[in-house]
Amino acid sequence: MIGRIKSYLNKGNARSARARKNIAAMVLLRGTSALCSLIVVPLTIGYVDKYEYGIWLTISSLVAWLSFFDLGIGNGLRNKFIDAVARHKPKLARIYVSTAYSLIGMLVGAVWLIAVTASYFIDWCDVLNARADLAFQLRWTVIIVITNFSLIFILALNRTLLIALQKPAISSAFDTTTQVLLCAVLWILTHYTDGTLIHLAFAMGGTSMAVLIASNIWTFSTVLRPYRPSFRYVRFRMARGIMSMGILFFFLQIIAIAFYQTNNLIISQFVGPAEVTVYNIAYKYTNVLPMIFSILITPFWSAYAEANVNGDYDWMRSTTSKLIRTVGMLALLGVVMVVFSPVFYKIWIRDVVDVPLIITALVCAFQILNIWSTLWTQLLCGFGKIRLQTICSSLCCLSYLPLGIMGCKYFGLKGLLIASLISLVAFTSWFGIIQVHKLTNRTAKGIWNK
Repeated sequence: MIGRIKSYLNKGNARSARARKNIAAMVLLRGTSALCSLIVVPLTIGYVDKYEYGIWLTISSLVAWLSFFDLGIGNGLRNKFIDAVARHKPKLARIYVSTAYSLIGMLVGAVWLIAVTASYFIDWCDVLNARADLAFQLRWTVIIVITNFSLIFILALNRTLLIALQKPAISSAFDTTTQVLLCAVLWILTHYTDGTLIHLAFAMGGTSMAVLIASNIWTFSTVLRPYRPSFRYVRFRMARGIMSMGILFFFLQIIAIAFYQTNNLIISQFVGPAEVTVYNIAYKYTNVLPMIFSILITPFWSAYAEANVNGDYDWMRSTTSKLIRTVGMLALLGVVMVVFSPVFYKIWIRDVVDVPLIITALVCAFQILNIWSTLWTQLLCGFGKIRLQTICSSLCCLSYLPLGIMGCKYFGLKGLLIASLISLVAFTSWFGIIQVHKLTNRTAKGIWNK
């Protein structure tokens, strides 16, 4: 049996073998991480309560908006780094890494200072539609989360490099470690401290920081040692090369955050913080589908970038067909998950939160459509062709925000979810398959080649 497994993992060309090995390792790692993330939900709700948990989720979504201030440097670095490594130019790769770290450090430092200062002048109870007695907790929770998010922003860049080197399993190992430690920390908190948002922010932030610091020390001493950032290799004139592609990734990040991270705020404003919890319970349950897909698709951005450099179009066409079949199987799994969701919720969260079946079905439909769209955008990022997806994603976001607000205002959570489905179908579900087909068959011209 072991011999057959090794034979399967090593068959085919080196690129496919690397992808299979990473996927096999990530199944175990991401599976453990997913289990821990499910355990974290009842632990967190038990530590604070349904209302405060909804507020926590909304704060996290708002702070995630800070991520667009990297101007797409991380993703711009990824493609430049892959190109330099594929052409056997380690010094150039190190220059790109060192320059990117310097740029992100300066940007994040400036944004952190502005965000923390601004937080003192914002009425967070009004923004989050929260009780007035939570004012002190909300202000400090926001500051802690902003600080933690800013540090993560810089320290997590090593994971971008690991994925670029087609070693996503190592990156996943750090994520899994974080989730396992978080479960342990939350269990300790529930038994020995009073439940507050501030304690929760320290627990989640401190756990992430500890793992990130350890991961940076290890990776830049071993697998990433040839590309370790150094002030000697900072070349700000190279920033243009990173930023030229990065600026389009920057717009995609803004669009993605506007589309994915505004739901909690819209729900909190028009329905209430408690409904944020209902939505996120269904989201976390069905998030098993994109988690599985993420395991499968993660190696292929870098793999397609390498194949594009080497002109291996036959491999890309064959691999694309297999990935399409995978999405179909995930859609069938989603239907099964919706049918059995009431049983799962009863075991998972008991009677603490009631999640209607229609909400689970709508969230699951969103996840499947999003997986389909993500398949093509990831492959297109490997080609470095992101202008068309920027246009279509912009139209999707611009249509969704007014539709989502109107839907939530008049029809509640169901209206918001239906609005998201309409936007995905109309603008992002169709262009990717056409463009990838044209690129792999070398017939892409005009906007299809941008």
